Amino acid sequence: MYDKIVDILCTIKEDQPELRESLSPATELNNDIGLDSLQMIQFMLKVEDQLNVIIDYDEFDYEHLQSIDTFMTFLKSCQSQEQSLYEDVQK
Repeated sequence: MYDKIVDILCTIKEDQPELRESLSPATELNNDIGLDSLQMIQFMLKVEDQLNVIIDYDEFDYEHLQSIDTFMTFLKSCQSQEQSLYEDVQK
């Protein structure tokens, strides 16, 4: 998941070829990368599409962008909710 998120960030910030080497799980998505609002929307849409996850925007908060690691933890919680909903349908 980390590699996919890095790929997405590098695609969105294609004008910063040095970005990939500067990223780590502790990188702050808001402050360290400098995504503007349009880039943030692109990032969220690409994450949903490429990681096949539905982001629960009712539960989403900017604190989930504290770091890439924090964001991945949030995404995992979204996947769990989706899976349990799917499991409910199968019963």
